[in-house]
Amino acid sequence: MDFLIEFVGEILAELVLEGGESAASNHRRPRWQRVLVLALLALFFAAALGLITWAGVLMAQEGRIAAAVCMFALDMGLVFFCACKIRKILRTFSCK
Repeated sequence: MDFLIEFVGEILAELVLEGGESAASNHRRPRWQRVLVLALLALFFAAALGLITWAGVLMAQEGRIAAAVCMFALDMGLVFFCACKIRKILRTFSCK
C-alpha cells in the first residue's frame, strides 16, 4: 500500500511540475495565465528550498555541522538551478 501511495504521489508531483513548466512557457496561453503558473511554481520551489534551509539550521543547532553544511550546499545548488530554470522560462515571454 505504501508503494502505491508513493507511486501515485510521484506521478502527480511530476505532472504538476512538468506541466507547470510547459504551461508557463507556452506562447499560446495568455500572458496572465503564464505569469500565474510561474508564480505558483516559484512559490512551490521557495517552500521546498525553505524547508531544506530550515533543516540545515536545525542540524547546525544540534551540533551536526557537517550535515548542516551539506544541506546548505544542496540548498545553494538548488537555488542556482531553480534560478536558471525560471530565467529560461522568462525568456519565452515576449517584450511586446
